[in-house]
Amino acid sequence: PTCWALLALSQTNLQPPNLDVLGRWPRHGNWLIDLAGAPANHAFNAIAALTLLQSGSTGTLAEAIVRVLIASKGVPLAPDPAIRQDSSLQAWSGVDGTFSWVEPTAWCVLLLKQRLARGPYPDALKRVRVGEQVLNDRACRGGGWNYGNANVYGKDLLPYVPTTALALLALNDRRNEPVVVRGLEQLERDVLSERSAVALSLALICLRVYRRPTSVPEQQLTQLILDRHLSPGYGEDLLGLSMALYALSDEPLGAFTLGAV
Repeated sequence: PTCWALLALSQTNLQPPNLDVLGRWPRHGNWLIDLAGAPANHAFNAIAALTLLQSGSTGTLAEAIVRVLIASKGVPLAPDPAIRQDSSLQAWSGVDGTFSWVEPTAWCVLLLKQRLARGPYPDALKRVRVGEQVLNDRACRGGGWNYGNANVYGKDLLPYVPTTALALLALNDRRNEPVVVRGLEQLERDVLSERSAVALSLALICLRVYRRPTSVPEQQLTQLILDRHLSPGYGEDLLGLSMALYALSDEPLGAFTLGAV
């Protein structure tokens, strides 16, 4: 939520957000952590570094996070006849010592591509290519992405809006590849199927980056914020509100726009 709030504030004409909050964040080594003793969340660290890069920072904190993420690898698994995928690929897991998943892989690929746009970085491109392999390997048969596998026990699994949007954002410099074309078509079909601020915001960011029509998700997200997140008694949802404000911004969504890598 802190990173999304900072990204949202960066899109306004107000005073630039104070990124010192990330510099003061609790750490374990070079990892940012939310709870002492808990494992570092790789996706959240990627979002933090992405937030710093969006501000123009190439300081020590962003570089430290990039460095530990490049060194981090998901645990490979032996082939399983019940799952049609290459489980030996080592992209990114949620936390150390676990299997590679779509969401952390997408965030880390997106971050490393943003970092490479600012100049070369040792082993970053190699890790990006592995991440792209995993995203291609895990795509659902009809298009889009589930959180983990695309199939199990002979059954195809369903794609979800947030993971599909994230994977497409990580691959938005690969727009002509079949997996991206199918994923974008799936997202446009499913965009209103998950009516949450998180799902609609990520979908809207993705569609804007790909320059696809956005009027319907924009209207739905705006109404959702008005109905739920600004209604007395509903309760606070800083994450949803921050993501929505960023997605609805008139400014270019620079944290998610990629040149070819």
